[in-house]
Amino acid sequence: MKANAQAKEDAAPTHVLAQLAALLRNGDVQGALALTEAASAKHVRPDEDAPEEADAVRRIVSPPLDTLSFIERRESGGGYNYWASVPAAGSYSEESEIGGRLAKEFLTFIGNYHNNGNGSLLGSIMIDMDQNGASRGLKIGFLNTINKYAMGAAYLLHAGSHETEHPWVKCRRLGGELAEALDSIGEQQFAYVAPKGSGTPTLLFGHLDYHPSTEALNATPEFHGNPEDGQDFSELFYELINLVELAEATLDILREMDYTHGDGSRNAELDRVAALQRVLCTNLERLRESAEILDGPTRWVAA
Repeated sequence: MKANAQAKEDAAPTHVLAQLAALLRNGDVQGALALTEAASAKHVRPDEDAPEEADAVRRIVSPPLDTLSFIERRESGGGYNYWASVPAAGSYSEESEIGGRLAKEFLTFIGNYHNNGNGSLLGSIMIDMDQNGASRGLKIGFLNTINKYAMGAAYLLHAGSHETEHPWVKCRRLGGELAEALDSIGEQQFAYVAPKGSGTPTLLFGHLDYHPSTEALNATPEFHGNPEDGQDFSELFYELINLVELAEATLDILREMDYTHGDGSRNAELDRVAALQRVLCTNLERLRESAEILDGPTRWVAA
């Protein structure tokens, strides 16, 4: 371990604080951190052991920081220059590219050697970037690249805290939201949702022309009270209008379907279904026109 090697070379006292002071005087911050972590691990009581994951992070040995191309050991005073020997560039885009490349180098390093000491490395880099006059392009390229990876990690952290929504639950939720949206704008419509790959429009809307009357007498075909008072059949007429709308919506869907098989032959079954639907729509429309007499204030009395 680097801290032990440094202590032997300087023949420093065996006391931890003395070794730590010697390392700090020589500017070896990484060695001092490693020595501090090792000493802390020895003094942990059995009933207060750190989690295994934290121990695993602590045991990861990192190579010297000047392994990174943009970090150099200081010639005097000890320690590291955390932003040095960065190649010059002739434009902002080139600077941004260099900053991004160095950020990926940094991310690879801390990914391979994710110990506690390297956990504070980014702050030291940013301080020396400012002190050494790093350009705006280098800073933006470096930090934007790190931000992208941090955003991905944050997304995974957030996504892991939520259970995946069941497809049927999602359909019900979206259907309820659609109904609320239609109601909020005063639209009296129905919506038909087709499954994926059915060859029909994914979502189809139609108007519901309900009669504004809400009297209980009109809601059922049964007589209430005296039969001589008659019955209002206008609700029946408007229900028939809705039936016509539904039939025409179905015909619209059939018209948009592919009437050929994979081999190019005509789909005769679908032709027959479409023809029957056209006949149904025609007869329903005639029935609706004939039933217009039921609409209005006239009350019909049984013979």
